[in-house]
Amino acid sequence: MSEVEALQVVIDQIDKMREDILATLSQLVRIPSITPKYPGINREEVIGGETECNKALRHTYEAAGCHIDMWEEEPLRANLIGVLKGTGGGRSLIFNGHIDTVPPGESSAWKWGDPFSGRIEDGKLYGLGSCDMKAGVVAQAKAAEALSKAGIKLKGDLILESVVGEETMDHNAGTTATIKRGYLADAAVVSEPSGPPCSLAVVPCSPGLFWLKITVKGKPTHVCVRGNFIWPGGEGDRIGVNAIEKAFFIADSLKKLEHNWGMSKLHPLFAPGHFTIGPNVILGTPPGPMVPFIVPHLCYIDYIVMYKPEESPEDVKAEVEAFLESVFDQDPWLRVNRPVVEWPHHWPSYDTPIEHPICKVAAEAHADVVGRPAVFHGFAAVDDATYLQMGGIPTITYGPGSLLVAHSANEHVDVEEVITACKVYAAIALKWCGID
Repeated sequence: MSEVEALQVVIDQIDKMREDILATLSQLVRIPSITPKYPGINREEVIGGETECNKALRHTYEAAGCHIDMWEEEPLRANLIGVLKGTGGGRSLIFNGHIDTVPPGESSAWKWGDPFSGRIEDGKLYGLGSCDMKAGVVAQAKAAEALSKAGIKLKGDLILESVVGEETMDHNAGTTATIKRGYLADAAVVSEPSGPPCSLAVVPCSPGLFWLKITVKGKPTHVCVRGNFIWPGGEGDRIGVNAIEKAFFIADSLKKLEHNWGMSKLHPLFAPGHFTIGPNVILGTPPGPMVPFIVPHLCYIDYIVMYKPEESPEDVKAEVEAFLESVFDQDPWLRVNRPVVEWPHHWPSYDTPIEHPICKVAAEAHADVVGRPAVFHGFAAVDDATYLQMGGIPTITYGPGSLLVAHSANEHVDVEEVITACKVYAAIALKWCGID
């Protein structure tokens, strides 16, 4: 059987499996699998959900004829691996995705009042994790099942991975644990949603990401003497300093650096302005209760800093810190009372050359299934491709859905994208692993 014939056979098989594919995705969405290390989450209330989801997915891996490895790096958090053993002589391939989700927020904000509905309406399947990223995990698993049901034997090994902990960079419990357990391959495809700007795109790189935390000190006093410390002729910072206003000064200054980045930090696979310094948490507080009767003595600003794939993270930190030092020097209070600058979290970028064979194979597979050339662009966020690449595995991202609807109420995925992605994954496996 030629590759062209084999692809048509497996596409026909996937079309027959359409309702089963969507039913499996709905089933997984209905099983809450919130990552238990998410800030503010009660671990005891959510622990075990990732395992339950992977227990349900295991049936698809078994139907594909995979050898199953299900184990826990941490109690009640099971990773799932399925190995579809090749006949020999072909390249090996990993299909990777994560099964954990962020918390759902208020149920009332969701359609039908249910974050875990898994319901389909107007061609979209709704529910927490539907887009990020149970759709991709299911599409990869069902591609392997379709290959087996179609009687197609791959030469190279196909390794399916459904891991825990991605949402909190807990890769040592998930993707990195699979590498340490010995699951390596000649290439990998992570099924995170490719959009924006374009869904089902070949994504060979991501930004790097820092969590930057700035703690600003003020001087508390009675709010009614504000005029005495803000206007000329008053007592100034001998009386009081509003930590929130000093934080605003820093935030306004960092906007200038962000604007400079928007003009100067360019990359051919990212839209201009993608590399940003975004303030996403700000909390100013007086000593004692959170009431506005005392001038606040502390303010915290938490940023997400996104930088270019090829940049050194040390250089990025040094640039931001040097800028902040110059900002502090401009203000008499901050010059003496230096804010505390911390970097509590770093997610490195990944960067697979666009000329790498896995990029070429994925683009060809997309074109064969969809009937038009693949689009290449950078990943809008960060994902476990980083840790696969750090494990020595050339990796790309390709998946259904858009991050524009992830991490929000009424998260959904287009059902046609799920089916198309399933076909493209099968085509990638055929082309990369080879057929016997």
